[in-house]
Amino acid sequence: MEEVNMSDALLELIQASDEEKKRKGTEYTPAEIYQQPEMWRQTLEILESQKAEIAKFLGGETDRKFLLTGAGTSAFIGLCLENLFNKNSGYEARAVGTTEIITDPDAVFLAGRKYFLVHFARSGNSPESVGTFVVGEQSRADVKHIVITCNKDGKLAVMGREQQDRSLIILLPEKTNDQSLAMTSSFSSMVVAGQYLASLKDTVNFAGIVDRMAKAGEVIMSEYSGALAEVCQADFGRAVFLGSNTLFGCAKECHLKLQEETDGKVVGKFDTFLGLRHGPEAVVRDETLVVYLMSEDPLVHRYELDLINGVKKKGIGLTKVALCGQADQATKAAADLVIEHGCDIPDDYQSPAYVILGQTLGVFKSMYYGLKPDSPSAAGVITRVVQGVQIYDHPAFRADGTLNVIAG
Repeated sequence: MEEVNMSDALLELIQASDEEKKRKGTEYTPAEIYQQPEMWRQTLEILESQKAEIAKFLGGETDRKFLLTGAGTSAFIGLCLENLFNKNSGYEARAVGTTEIITDPDAVFLAGRKYFLVHFARSGNSPESVGTFVVGEQSRADVKHIVITCNKDGKLAVMGREQQDRSLIILLPEKTNDQSLAMTSSFSSMVVAGQYLASLKDTVNFAGIVDRMAKAGEVIMSEYSGALAEVCQADFGRAVFLGSNTLFGCAKECHLKLQEETDGKVVGKFDTFLGLRHGPEAVVRDETLVVYLMSEDPLVHRYELDLINGVKKKGIGLTKVALCGQADQATKAAADLVIEHGCDIPDDYQSPAYVILGQTLGVFKSMYYGLKPDSPSAAGVITRVVQGVQIYDHPAFRADGTLNVIAG
């Protein structure tokens, strides 16, 4: 492990002149990454103010299953929460993307079953988000809606207000409605909101976890963003992010951030530590960045060490980066850069802090290629809100083939 650059490269981008930030396309993204710890604290305050309303809406209906949904980055929120809900909340939960629900709603909304459909959405205006709300209403299941969004004026928030008897709306701090193309503080703050719902039995303990998450996030940015900026000077065209359990969802989001921010110049992959050996390890070549999002659970950590030691023994990969609370000697020996945040965060709550690593890599690799992090898609292939999608009325089409557009 080499000597670590402890400079705060993200803060340097934020403190640049307005003219320079506009020229480089860094007016929004670095600041939106940097504001995250404070946004988590504000999100907790909002949820605490709604605690009685939330508890009343849930009503102790433990036979009502949680469906955690969204599209793209918002879909990965559910992957960061599913295990926590199933172990901690007293409710069963499933993470399922709106893009899956739209094409096969009957496989999700089983007739006669009861669901809390949790909608995660930055803008609340994407066709799939709106369409999923409608499809839930059209289904033969008993569906109640929980809308967690960063945009009070979005279509999802409006639809929720129109169905007040069957909907709960949680509006996150206005600043989480990221202006940049890539979702950063919106993603992590919606994860925190979901964690609160799953931790409703002990919100005092959860408040302590949020405080430690925030401190970890601050350490990752202030002490290691310079080192991550240096990593991005290496000529890698592939990146693999690995995470176990809830950190699998975080790994998936990290890969997308780097891929989006580099306009596809870096192709990202994601997997679990155990899953990598089953074929995907073939992509780990000399030009591949490998990122380990490490568990604090001793047994899970043992499995992870077996994998990272195997990668080292095979001599594959360009640069290996490990993120953890406190690294043991085995981790330090197997990684080129070890990021230690020093905070006690249970595995199921780590994602908001750990995703900062992927976001930061995305910004600096975008700049490495001469792109603008706020709007990296040079040809406009990807946009802040998905466009060009039409959602059709399923019952009408099944009945007589009519293509009625219900969203888009």
